[in-house]
Amino acid sequence: MKPFSQALPTLALSLATALLVAISATAQRRAPPSASGPGVVSRVAWQKDGKAVSFTNAGKRYELNLNTLARKNIAADAARQPAGAARRSGRTSNSGANMGKYVGRPSRGRQYTRVDSPNGKWQAHYDDWNVVLKNGDGDEVAVTTKGNADVHYGTASWVYGEELNQTKSMWWTPDSKKLIYYGFDDRGVQAFHLLRGWSKINTTQYPEFYPKAGAKNPAAELLIYDLASKNTVRVDVGGSSEEYLYGLRASPDGSVIMVNWTDRLQQHLKVLAIDVDTGKTRLVVEEKQDTWQTNSPSMRFLKDKKRFLWPSDKSGFTHYEVRNLDGKLHNTVTSGEFQTAGVQFVDEEKGLIGFTAYSSNTNPYFLQYHIARLDGKGQRRVTSVDQHHSSFSVSPDRKWVVAQHEEVDTPPSTTLYRVSDSKAVIVLAHGEKQGKGLAEMFKFKSSDGKFDIYGVLYKPKDFDPKKTYPIINALYGGPGSNEISARYVSSLRAECRKGYFVVKVNNRGTGNRGKKFLGSNYLRLGDVDIQDHADGVRLVTKRPYIDGKRVGIVGHSYGGFMAAMGVFKFPDVYAAASIGAGVTDWRNYDTIYTERYMSTPQLNKKGYDIGRVMTYAKNLKGKALILHGMVDDNVHPNNAFQLIAALDQAGLAYESRFWPNGGHGLGRGASDTRWEFLDRVLKP
Repeated sequence: MKPFSQALPTLALSLATALLVAISATAQRRAPPSASGPGVVSRVAWQKDGKAVSFTNAGKRYELNLNTLARKNIAADAARQPAGAARRSGRTSNSGANMGKYVGRPSRGRQYTRVDSPNGKWQAHYDDWNVVLKNGDGDEVAVTTKGNADVHYGTASWVYGEELNQTKSMWWTPDSKKLIYYGFDDRGVQAFHLLRGWSKINTTQYPEFYPKAGAKNPAAELLIYDLASKNTVRVDVGGSSEEYLYGLRASPDGSVIMVNWTDRLQQHLKVLAIDVDTGKTRLVVEEKQDTWQTNSPSMRFLKDKKRFLWPSDKSGFTHYEVRNLDGKLHNTVTSGEFQTAGVQFVDEEKGLIGFTAYSSNTNPYFLQYHIARLDGKGQRRVTSVDQHHSSFSVSPDRKWVVAQHEEVDTPPSTTLYRVSDSKAVIVLAHGEKQGKGLAEMFKFKSSDGKFDIYGVLYKPKDFDPKKTYPIINALYGGPGSNEISARYVSSLRAECRKGYFVVKVNNRGTGNRGKKFLGSNYLRLGDVDIQDHADGVRLVTKRPYIDGKRVGIVGHSYGGFMAAMGVFKFPDVYAAASIGAGVTDWRNYDTIYTERYMSTPQLNKKGYDIGRVMTYAKNLKGKALILHGMVDDNVHPNNAFQLIAALDQAGLAYESRFWPNGGHGLGRGASDTRWEFLDRVLKP
């Protein structure tokens, strides 16, 4: 279930673990400046001799002497990359060996249907449930012949594509001698039947093997075909509906082929190395969690192509270890009561690693820069200013870091830090003294008293504290997601331009704060997460200029689920809800996503009942708009119909719009429909 804004090629919600990754900070690693202005620099370039750094600010080019800290203007023709300068240091290649060239582009939840061998001599095709090899001479080899709609080869289940990002189902070994491919057994998996052609004279059935929470799962196996012997061996793991096999890849030198294995509830992860001659496997690394384990931790290989950096959650926070493909743990690299956010560089010659982390004691969403030794010693937070940092540039000799820093209501400045003592040596570009006042960050205690919950309040255009305004709680809120940023808000949100306040809250269960915060809504989706949003709204509507009787809640996909839970569960808080393609009962959603966070309905009936929107439908006092696509193969339209049936039974009025050919991204006019509803009900 990717967040609506991230789903490609069509829009949708699934967190593909989001998590994601669950705790991704890719956008922060070398992010563009969050705003233009006097405090922002660009085109940072370091002299190779380590004596100077140059940068552009406000249209002018400067050079700073790192010994004297004297600054001088550089002529316009020198604004290009200076001779002998290094813009940024090279990064160790982390890609695995070539396992083929993938042709075409799979649609959402699907896999490539063709992959060419690394040597270019053969093409592997998925064709009518089977795997076929072809070459330029017109030769064809039927690798499998017994595939059908129930048991098929060279393709994967929709749920693997949607929730495990499994876009590949066939792989060549780097030497082009063997083909590895999926076998899927969907027998016993109940198909969900969508109808296409709602706007035509007749409809056609669109069945999809879509395993719903607690139901029979597809069983996946991996098989290896040897081109020379024409023999096939089965990989000695998997084949059960109670486990998942995914993420097959090669080590950088191609000597080791690996696959991820996890149990059905995704609390136990193993990375297994495959012997491609026998199909036998051995353990490379494993992780276990009491809640859920991140499904696809990255492996960043070092130069020997055997050791790698591994992000482990065993401490309760994501920290890095140096491990070996032979299964050995060398040492822990990073540590602390904070969440790391990504590796910036690995310098093996100097034995250093640069990484970012949410390590501020002032605000858990202030990103900071750290440097440590690869042996785990000498860890140091470099960015000593207690604000949110981004746009990092590190000198080749690892002695200096340039970083932009800011807050939601404080424009960015850019500072040069010295690594040895974490000193802010000089401000390269001063930000404006006063921000535009478009937003502010606030916090409050969670209802259980265990956590500080943070939110951001965005102000309407031409805000006048003597007037009163409606407010919209715009949200997604799914596990491992992130609703807010600590970066400076330099422009109005679309809702604010229309005259609304907007409130966003990082509810319990969102990312960047470690496993305790992340797992605080385990088995409880639709409970503490929506509670935090309602409490945040209660807090900000105490202000005299926000009308607590004109509160709307808006979301899509998981956000649609949250919007529905809000308006029905907290009728005293929300006057209107726009429910876009939302899950209304987690029994309706797929196994991999749902069971990761909720276990199964058989093991967690209470949790599923608590997270069922229809449990609270009778409480509706405000207005509800239900939006859904009739061909949504992600969050099926029966979610909306079950809610409508409950509202009809309770004799409650609602509004709805369905798109006959719309998928999870709804269809044309969805935004206009939503705004017409909100403006009519909340009257800004």
